[in-house]
Amino acid sequence: MGTFQQFLDTQKISSAVLLRRSRQLEAHTEEDRVLERKRSTRRRDKEQQQKPYAELGLGKPRSGRGLSEQQLTAAREDKPLSPRVRSKLVRAVNALLTQAGATAVDAKALFGDVPARVGPTVKKAAS
Repeated sequence: MGTFQQFLDTQKISSAVLLRRSRQLEAHTEEDRVLERKRSTRRRDKEQQQKPYAELGLGKPRSGRGLSEQQLTAAREDKPLSPRVRSKLVRAVNALLTQAGATAVDAKALFGDVPARVGPTVKKAAS
């Protein structure tokens, strides 16, 4: 049994509740759709292309995808996960903990010494 599974057992958090909460947190809202539209417009506008998103006040929209059953199973078995999946897990667990009145935790407390999965590196073209 992995570190993440032990944490879920001690906090009495079920898999179904965790998946449902993640789906709710990551769901697209109207605000996210407006952000995507503004970011798309900025990419097409020649004058604004040089300005960073932060300068224009355009944050990142939510992904629209919650955790999958396979991702949760991999986390429970202490398999390496991508940083994006780990952050979704941390957000969902923290939302459930704060709702129950407990303090929020960080990724180190959830995953222990399990490293994040690193994908293949992109080789830069020789100039």
